[in-house]
Amino acid sequence: MPGILYHLSFAKEVYRQLNSVCSINEINFMSGNLIPDLATDKKRSHYRIPASVDGFFVPELKLAKQELYVPTNPIKLGMYCHLYLDYYFIEEFLIPEFIWDTKKMKVINPRNNMEWSVDTFFSHSGMYGSYTEINGLMLQYGHVSLKTVNQIPEILPNTGIAVFDQRISTTWKAELAEYLAQKKEYTGEIFDYHRLQSFLSQIATQFVKETLK
Repeated sequence: MPGILYHLSFAKEVYRQLNSVCSINEINFMSGNLIPDLATDKKRSHYRIPASVDGFFVPELKLAKQELYVPTNPIKLGMYCHLYLDYYFIEEFLIPEFIWDTKKMKVINPRNNMEWSVDTFFSHSGMYGSYTEINGLMLQYGHVSLKTVNQIPEILPNTGIAVFDQRISTTWKAELAEYLAQKKEYTGEIFDYHRLQSFLSQIATQFVKETLK
C-alpha cells in the first residue's frame, strides 16, 4: 500500500544498515523492493489475507518468508522487504493512526479531528494525495535520492517466479514520474511526515535485526 518512494526510502534505510554488516548488491535489492507492485495479480504477489480491521488486507508474512526470504539473493530479499513494509505499515501505522468509523463510513484523524468519507480517504484527494505531499520531503531530506532512483533499471530483472514476472505494461519509472509531476504542498492533514519517517526507520531497524539473527 505505501507508494514507490516510501518503498525505496525504506529499502535504502534497510540497505544502509545491512551493508554495514554484510555485503549486498544495492541495485538488485532496491529492484526487488519494487517488483511485487508490478505484478498483474497483486492478490498473489502480495500473499493477501484479511488484516485486523475489516476491509484491509495484508501479506501473509509467514508464507512470504518461506518463499522469498533468501538473504543471499538480494532480489528475493528485496521482494520480501517490500511485503514486510506493507504488513507493518497497514497493521502498525495506518490502522492505529486513524479512527475507522464503520457505521458512518468515516475516517477520522484524531490529531486534528479532520474526517473523510471512506471513498474520499482512499483517493487522490485523500491518502494518495498525502503520499504525493510527502514524496517531495523524502527527496528533500535525503531519505532516498534521484541518483539512486536513476541507477535502478526501468525494466526490472525477472525472478523465475511466474506470478512476479507477469507484469503490468506501465513501468515503475513512468508511474513514479507521474507522481513526482504532481507537486503538492505539504499540509500534514492526513499523514504527519515526522511520525511516518520515524515509523519507517523503526521498522527498517526491526527488519535488519531479524535478518541478522
